[in-house]
Amino acid sequence: MATATDSVAKLYGKIAASEGTRLAEHPMERELTLRTIRAHLPAACSVADVGGGPGKLAFALADDGHAVDLVDLTPDLVAMAQQEQEERRAAAARAGGGGGGGGLLRSIAVGNALHAPSLPQPAAPAAHYDGVLLLGPLYHLLEEGERVAAVSNALRLARPGTGIVFLAFISIAAHLRDVAVRDPAKLVRAGAFYQKYLRSGRYDTFKESLGITVQSHHTCAADARAFLQGHFAHEAELVELRSTEGILGGGLDAKLEAAGPEVVQAWASLMYEEYSTKEEFLGCADHLIAVLRRKASPKDSTDE
Repeated sequence: MATATDSVAKLYGKIAASEGTRLAEHPMERELTLRTIRAHLPAACSVADVGGGPGKLAFALADDGHAVDLVDLTPDLVAMAQQEQEERRAAAARAGGGGGGGGLLRSIAVGNALHAPSLPQPAAPAAHYDGVLLLGPLYHLLEEGERVAAVSNALRLARPGTGIVFLAFISIAAHLRDVAVRDPAKLVRAGAFYQKYLRSGRYDTFKESLGITVQSHHTCAADARAFLQGHFAHEAELVELRSTEGILGGGLDAKLEAAGPEVVQAWASLMYEEYSTKEEFLGCADHLIAVLRRKASPKDSTDE
């Protein structure tokens, strides 16, 4: 059964407030994701953030000097990004144009990763971005064909030969850790469901606390690589696959933010440098981030 994207939008509408604070509560995901993106993007480049939610990463990249276009499926999250945009614009005005308030996004709109995003295109060369973020949509698309379509759309936005696409996956291990902490008896109570889930990674169930069906897809490092190699080997090079929490998945980074920025950065450096790419640690992650470089092809020279 295909993903009901209207249900995904409703889900995030219900949890919009927590989505606005989530990266502040999970500093390793935030910092390792940003370090990965920054390591691969040129200075002052063009970025499309597809499925960027309230724009926490998009605004951080705008602060770095990038021209960022943001789209998301959920109107409530888009409204939150627009509110931050207005707050930043007002702060800049109060500062008299002196840079107060932080960077602004180039555009903010509602959009669906399964459709060719309607985004303002970079001025030169036309129609392509230096970086494309797809850091949410893939783990809410139940069917493999849908995930292929979303990645294909992202690759089409990337500049041939140099454009970088960043993809996020949720680990099956992350969900199992969460069940073990919150409701360990669920593994027995819903045993038949979990037998299927462990084979398919498909999580499609009604969540009573939210009054809505939650649809998501979870995977592992080996299967994420196989998916990318099987569908996109001719179009893109897999540059790296990283954990965005290092060994601190499952909320083990919860106390770091309160310890202060210096402590957060020290742990982020340790996780990024020592624990985010080694195969034996990838299962410790809640999220995996794949970095793809779009390959050039002969017809690209006629598309520019």
